[in-house]
Amino acid sequence: MKPRKVVLFPTPVAGHIVAMIELAKQILRHSCSTLSITILQISAPSASPLNSAAASTHAQAVAASGLDIDFVELPPTPSDDAPEGGGLIPTLQYIESQKSSLSKALGSISAAATVCAIVVDVLCLGVSDVPAEIGIPTYVLYTSGAAMLAFLLYLPELHRKHACDFRDLKEILESPGRCPFPASAIPALMREKNNPTHQWFLRASELFSRVDGVLVNTFRELQPRAIKALKDGLCKPGLRTPRDFPIGPLLGLGPATESPDHECIKWLDRQPLASVVFLCFGSMGAFPAEQIAEIARGLEGSGQRFMWSMRIRPKGASQFSEPKDVDPSEVLPEGFLRRTKEKGLVWPKWAPQVAILSHPAVGGFVSHCGWNSTLESVWFGVPMIAWPLYAEQGMNAFELVNDLGLSLGLKKEEEGGELVKGEELEKAVRSLMEGEEGKKVREKMKEAKNMARKAVEEGGSSYSALASLVQGWTNGH
Repeated sequence: MKPRKVVLFPTPVAGHIVAMIELAKQILRHSCSTLSITILQISAPSASPLNSAAASTHAQAVAASGLDIDFVELPPTPSDDAPEGGGLIPTLQYIESQKSSLSKALGSISAAATVCAIVVDVLCLGVSDVPAEIGIPTYVLYTSGAAMLAFLLYLPELHRKHACDFRDLKEILESPGRCPFPASAIPALMREKNNPTHQWFLRASELFSRVDGVLVNTFRELQPRAIKALKDGLCKPGLRTPRDFPIGPLLGLGPATESPDHECIKWLDRQPLASVVFLCFGSMGAFPAEQIAEIARGLEGSGQRFMWSMRIRPKGASQFSEPKDVDPSEVLPEGFLRRTKEKGLVWPKWAPQVAILSHPAVGGFVSHCGWNSTLESVWFGVPMIAWPLYAEQGMNAFELVNDLGLSLGLKKEEEGGELVKGEELEKAVRSLMEGEEGKKVREKMKEAKNMARKAVEEGGSSYSALASLVQGWTNGH
């Protein structure tokens, strides 16, 4: 009798592969060693933005852990097919160029094992027909939240209802599973109907209806409105809604003390309990010099303790270009470092976010609202100030502020503008750390933290959802 195996197919970008690797660990935990895992890795030429050092580091750590997880690297397609720059569409096209390699790999694996399921990353939906055609049950790992999934499933309906581009809409939009929202919260590349990104997600919405299920990196208690809309089939009127499995939070936490000797942690060790605001904007989060100056003004004016992971975007560079590490004194207002040295730390490079958020000195988090960062903030109970930058972050931020009550918001300088003035940041930081609004957000976040922990404990909602799914795979159902 052949051994039973689950195959995972992630997008090789840090945030996506971390969630997929955590899923692999949880599947093994629930299967009690009756299943093994193969993770298929996409290869890309060295110049490709798909190559992620962080993703490779996670994969190497898991490979050396002794878990029954093996990694199979698909052969690279020709270098001229690789995406240039960080654009989403070239990346999606490159992933779809892997169909032949994926088919061969699944054929080889199936010769030695019974593949009871494959889980593809949401950005790999374009290859989901490959395993389906050879009879392998196909699931999607959705690495963002349930409300965003509900919106994507409902996107064709919104597309039909509104003749104009979303960017031209002034009215408030309604979509099952989330509170009414402005069109400006929709990802910028999806606001124009003829934009290739909008078109891809329209197609993806239809592809969701063909898979066997969607594993969502959330937990039922965090997003009950969205989970109910998905279960009731409200997001695909007249069409099949895929089964959803809220199984999160899937977080690559490691030991909470993973960076005890890091300078950031040593600095936090000297600060009072819950007194520090942490500013960090993800692996691609960087700002031009003008915005850096405004952030500095806001932090200094707030009078609060702060830790700022500061990355700069060179003038004229796209938001998807690699952030630059710089000497803070070259870009910050004159005298800022001297005036704030007793209360603040500017860290001009990557910072160990998980270790920082888990530190008891941290009392607030100014975040881009990437979903992994959001779940990390929830897990450690750190209230947020939402500063979305790109992709689905605007939708996440609107939900966090207006529906879930886990974050305060920020106003941009003007409608459609990107600059956040120092006074606006100062007001938000003061409110979060000292005001009544901040107190309410802090209490809400404390509740969410407790619910997150319970969800993944034995008998919790996420634990039970994944246990049921894995049992079906183990028994061949």
